[in-house]
Amino acid sequence: MAKAPMTKIPVSTLEHALGALCGDSRTQSGQHIKHVHAHCSNRLVIEGGFPPEWVRPRPPLVSKAGPSNSYGLAHSAEAESSTEQSVLGGMKYKNLDVAVLPPGIGPALGISVKSTGSAFRNLTNRMEDAPGDCVNIHMMYPGFVFGFLHLIRFGRVADGLSPNDASFDVQDRPFDSIIRYHNALCALTGRSTITDSPMRYESIGLLVYRCFGDRVEIWPGYPASDSPIHYSKFFQRLYEVYDLRYAYPDARGINHRKSWAVGAGMLPEIFDAPTGHPWNSRTTSEEERNS
Repeated sequence: MAKAPMTKIPVSTLEHALGALCGDSRTQSGQHIKHVHAHCSNRLVIEGGFPPEWVRPRPPLVSKAGPSNSYGLAHSAEAESSTEQSVLGGMKYKNLDVAVLPPGIGPALGISVKSTGSAFRNLTNRMEDAPGDCVNIHMMYPGFVFGFLHLIRFGRVADGLSPNDASFDVQDRPFDSIIRYHNALCALTGRSTITDSPMRYESIGLLVYRCFGDRVEIWPGYPASDSPIHYSKFFQRLYEVYDLRYAYPDARGINHRKSWAVGAGMLPEIFDAPTGHPWNSRTTSEEERNS
C-alpha cells in the first residue's frame, strides 16, 4: 500500500507578519501585531527547537519525543491557540507577548513586541516603559531570558506623511528621535548572567520596515549591521543565553532545545529569504538520527 503523502507544515513568516502592519497605521488595531507574535512563536519552535507545547501563543504544531533529543514535528490546526501567558512579576502581572514555559521550570524565555508606525515623538514613552517591564519580570524570575523586539515603519514627509508621522528625512537618514531611541536601547541590552542588572534585556532587536502597497521590505540602512540591536542578532542571542542557563548539567536534559525529525518536503530549507534575514529549521537528517 502506498504511503500517504507528507503534509507540509505551515509557517508564519516574518514577511507575512510585516505585511499585516502595512495598512493605514491610524486604523490599525492591536490585532495587527498578533501576526508578529505568531511569527515569533513559529520561529522559536522551528528554528529554536522549543516544543510547541511549551510556547505561548501556541503554534498549530505538535511534537513527539524520539531518540537522541530528536523529536517529530507535525501540523495540528486543533493545537493552535492565540492565548498569551500572564505571569506575576515583582510588582505586577505582565502579559507576555510570546513565552516559553519548559515543564517543571515555568517561564524561562519571552519576547515583548512593540510596533510604531506613526507619532514617533512617543518613542520617549517607550524608553520609560521598556526597562520597567524588564525589572518587573527579572525581580521574580532572575534567570528569565527576556527579549525586546521593536518594529518601526519607514516613512518620509516626501511620501506624503505629516512631520509628526515621518521617521526618516529626505536623505533617508533617521530623525533624531529614532537615533536617541536606538542609543537608549543599546544601553539596555546584553544581560548575560542572573547577577547582571535586572533592567537590561538579554536581547533587543530593532527592525525598520518599509511598505510598498502590498509589498514590504526590511529597510537595510538602519540600524547599522554592527549595532548590538541589529535584528539579525536577536533570536540567536536568545538561544545562546537560554542554553547557557538551562542546558546543564545533563547533556541530554529535558530542558534542551530539540532537533526536529521531519519528512522530506515538510519544511522549506530556508525561510524569509526575500526579507534579507533568512533563517533555517533546526532539523536532523535521517542519517544523523540513525548514527
